[in-house]
Amino acid sequence: MIQFDNAVNRYRKMILEELHDAKITCWLAGGALRDYFMGKVIKTDYDLFFPNESEYEMASKYFKAKGAEIKWESDNGMKVRYNNKTYDLVKKFFDSPQSTIDNFDFTVSMFAVDYDKIYHGETSFIDLAKRQLMINKITYPASTMSRAFRYHRKGFYMCHGEMKKLFEAVQGAAIPQQVDNNHQESQSSGDAGAFFFGMD
Repeated sequence: MIQFDNAVNRYRKMILEELHDAKITCWLAGGALRDYFMGKVIKTDYDLFFPNESEYEMASKYFKAKGAEIKWESDNGMKVRYNNKTYDLVKKFFDSPQSTIDNFDFTVSMFAVDYDKIYHGETSFIDLAKRQLMINKITYPASTMSRAFRYHRKGFYMCHGEMKKLFEAVQGAAIPQQVDNNHQESQSSGDAGAFFFGMD
């Protein structure tokens, strides 16, 4: 599909080819790709995922050696400004791009791209076209609830059945101990102090 080929080429040129040439295994996933396939101007950060901590550390050292501006760094990852783009290096690891998006909470954010191809959820393009907010997986209910409100402000809607799933999950969850408002688009507080990136 030409749209997929164009997307792979776009993100190769942006960052993936450079990191591939540096022998770093990684992929982009989440909100930036969602906005790309919606045809929107991308204002969110680009979330970079890795299969393990070793690849993450290689990328961290690479960006620092290249003089990237370090916006912040924590146990959850780091944010860098590099070649006029902002990247979130996510310190939560998955075996593959597909396993990454399989852990995202909403189908409309289930998009990833590596050096070779595009990955997406089974209904992601349909749900994106209809602007319908469908739940894929709820790991941290409070975080998912927070993102649901942000999606509503972006023009997405959630049907009664999906709202019921979310409300029931929130009712059965522990109250979050901490909320980090410094990084709302790519980093969200999870339940009981757990954190996850890249779902928006």
